[in-house]
Amino acid sequence: MNLRAAAVDIGTNSCRLLIAESDKKSDKSFDILCRNLEITRLGEGVDQNKSLKEKAVNRVFNVLKKYKEIADKFKVDSIRVVVTSALRDVKNSHLLAEKISDLGLELEIISGEKEAELNYLGAVSNLEDDFLLIDIGGGSTEFIWSDSSEINFKSLDIGCVRMTEKFISNPEKKISSAEINKIKNYVNDLLLKELKLNKKFKVKGVGGTITTLAAVKLKLEVYDSSKIENLKLKYSELEKTMDRLTELNLEARKKVKGLQPKRADIIVSGLIILLTIMKYINSKQLYVSDHDLLYGLLKEELFN
Repeated sequence: MNLRAAAVDIGTNSCRLLIAESDKKSDKSFDILCRNLEITRLGEGVDQNKSLKEKAVNRVFNVLKKYKEIADKFKVDSIRVVVTSALRDVKNSHLLAEKISDLGLELEIISGEKEAELNYLGAVSNLEDDFLLIDIGGGSTEFIWSDSSEINFKSLDIGCVRMTEKFISNPEKKISSAEINKIKNYVNDLLLKELKLNKKFKVKGVGGTITTLAAVKLKLEVYDSSKIENLKLKYSELEKTMDRLTELNLEARKKVKGLQPKRADIIVSGLIILLTIMKYINSKQLYVSDHDLLYGLLKEELFN
């Protein structure tokens, strides 16, 4: 009996859908039937106000309505909807939960550690023994690594939307060196305080910032998971991309091949976060994957 499941990740920046089919007799592998992504910016203003904006909630609701219709067409056996950093510390998360319940869906607000755990579950099949998995999201960044046969999880409130809202005064203009340095210093100080790593790792990166940078490297007109899976990104290449993007205003950034126009205002902050992390852990390269928490959610639904 083939099982079908849908997983929805409502992030600070985007809302993503993944639908897969598997056989209970299989070795925990599944076939992707559908994937979708919409930039919804649920986390707009959350860092400053600690509350959701009604228009942001409506944007997410409209996308979820569409995703529910897609899932129904595929006749899925279950739908799992999780929300990450944007709802962890807001005062009015009920606004979204109540609207989603009108669609017959239940909203799960997951912790940073659960998010990291799902990322690990999604990526585990192609990780090596000494690995560090990094997921740069809109509101937070998750770290997963192996140490003495244990799996460690850490979530820090450094995401590309959060850093843009906090430090970049006008994303429509070229980003100044002073703004870049403020983000670098903020991220580095938090890493020094919160992230203690004592060995070299093979680094793998997931999440929209990192997969977008892979798409920019390949100048992809249309995102293609098979082309970015296990692609190597070098620190030196990312520095050149940084130099290029910071010389462009928002309108020019929107025209960069591989970069979704709706991600153009936050990509520089995401890139600063990534470069600062790589420098902190002394890594000259990382490998890209989109086997992230959506894959983890599907594994939980299809095989548990």
